Amino acid sequence: MAVKSCLVLNRKSAREPAVEAAVRHVREKGIDLRVRIPWDFPDIRQVIDEAVANGAERIVAGGGDGTVNGVTNALVGDGRTPPPAAMGVLPLGTANDFARGCGLPAKNLNECLEIACTAEPRKTDVGRAGSSFFINVTSGGFGAEITATTPVDMKKALGGGAYTVMGLVKAFNLEPYKGRLLVPGEEPVEGAMLFMAVGNNRFAGGGFEVAPKAKLDDGLLDLAVVAHQPKPELGRFVTELKAIDNPDNRYFYYRQLPEFTLEFPSGVHYNLDGEPTRQERLTFSVLPKHLEVVF
Repeated sequence: MAVKSCLVLNRKSAREPAVEAAVRHVREKGIDLRVRIPWDFPDIRQVIDEAVANGAERIVAGGGDGTVNGVTNALVGDGRTPPPAAMGVLPLGTANDFARGCGLPAKNLNECLEIACTAEPRKTDVGRAGSSFFINVTSGGFGAEITATTPVDMKKALGGGAYTVMGLVKAFNLEPYKGRLLVPGEEPVEGAMLFMAVGNNRFAGGGFEVAPKAKLDDGLLDLAVVAHQPKPELGRFVTELKAIDNPDNRYFYYRQLPEFTLEFPSGVHYNLDGEPTRQERLTFSVLPKHLEVVF
């Protein structure tokens, strides 16, 4: 059954014909849908507060994974109390990794918006990284550093190819990130890594299944690490890629944990559901089944 809903729409998508058609589609079905367009990322919280105060029971994140992250953080607040509304998703980004992991029909916006406004919500875990929250994946290491440090002018000039270009340049001077994993009740695990992902859901980076065993309601975060080896063996790397959770692996380290801390004395770039940050120490934990999500 439809409830009063508010579509929080990324302003870059506000005039897209397909978005306008999807809004008309659900309204013609009698669904009470309001549309609000935040001016910028920090404005999302105020828009949602106003929508909830006006009776919205469902907030639909209209945008890419960054918009989903912004709506998640606005709804969760400080994490101490249940969110005031459920969250739906209208996937309008390039990758739409969260929507992909939820099985939403991202190419059919009419259907996605109707699902967001009418389907039964499911209790979903929310990941915490320091003082921020995420619902999909936090990645760190080489890929996140490229994303964070590629000059804006180069991004505009080359588009997505900028990351490939910067990656090739950096690869000639690639240095692993040395640090350690701290799990409550266990001895620290020290090592060097090239890439890591902390998954509440499975996909990141435009459809890469970085956390294949992740589930949105199991109360766990999936930590996947690509370890650095001074003399890489391609054959073993490919073999381990097919069984990344094998405890005997040398290149891939995979754990499912409710809480852990990552320490890197030199700092590591993280991509938090599309939002960049750089940290030397970051603690991850879970708010089990804290947010109702419609998919």
